[in-house]
Amino acid sequence: MNNWEVWLTVIGMGIVTLAIRMSFILLPADARVPELLKRSLVYIAAAVLPALVMPDVLFRGQLGVHGFDPLRLVAAILAGLVAWRTRSIFATLFAGLGALLLMRHLLSP
Repeated sequence: MNNWEVWLTVIGMGIVTLAIRMSFILLPADARVPELLKRSLVYIAAAVLPALVMPDVLFRGQLGVHGFDPLRLVAAILAGLVAWRTRSIFATLFAGLGALLLMRHLLSP
């Protein structure tokens, strides 16, 4: 990919992201949002965290080098179970991070 293609991609992604966010801000006060869209917006927060975390869990390392860390996977699974059981973002974050730090401390040589 050429340098200008990278910049064009980044600028295009920024414009699309801004347009999506601004569409909800600039809607008239009396605009009706379809019920299907309202129901689907509830799941966005639940989808964002795993989408951000899982690439780091599964593909840790430098570009092109897969440094799989089984401790991260165990911590992610535990965090997923806590999220499923408690439905609390803070409990999920603390459980996953706590488990990872504890396992690293106990299992480090």
